[in-house]
Amino acid sequence: MRIKPGQISPNFETFDIHGNCIDLHKLSHNKILLTFFRYAECALCNLRISEIRNESEKLRDLDIRLIAVFQSSSKSLIAAFNETSAFNITIISDPKLELYNLFGVRPSWIKLIKTTSYNGIKSMIKASKLGFKLGGKVEGKFHQIPADFLIGKTKKIEIAHYGNNLIDHIPIETIINTSGLN
Repeated sequence: MRIKPGQISPNFETFDIHGNCIDLHKLSHNKILLTFFRYAECALCNLRISEIRNESEKLRDLDIRLIAVFQSSSKSLIAAFNETSAFNITIISDPKLELYNLFGVRPSWIKLIKTTSYNGIKSMIKASKLGFKLGGKVEGKFHQIPADFLIGKTKKIEIAHYGNNLIDHIPIETIINTSGLN
């Protein structure tokens, strides 16, 4: 079942890749950008993380906490994202897809194929130029499609975005504009 704007976010309690307990509904005084990715070595996922990193000051000024969920193991994620603490992102390993299922995030071969569009190819070239390895180690479902949820301070879903391909995320500008910083 897909999550819709206006509804209260499903709650979860889990651990991040460093063993810190994360209880979604107990994260107070923050909006949350909850993003579901594929796996640690996904070049397009790393490109999106890079885009978030570039805007992290604006997101921090808006009091938005960043939580990223991957199919990869904690070990792989720690190796891949050893410098993310510099911009305060919480990373969760979910190889059993429990959180993906809770939020209705599904794989799709058709949506994966849609990534071969002009913009998809452009993004792959950009990711490669930034040093992200195309065709990295696949952990989980290769055809997992991303999703983003902007969750308000009262834990209501402000934006629910299910990707139509591997590069389809909520634009950072939309997150900033929705959250009040122009």
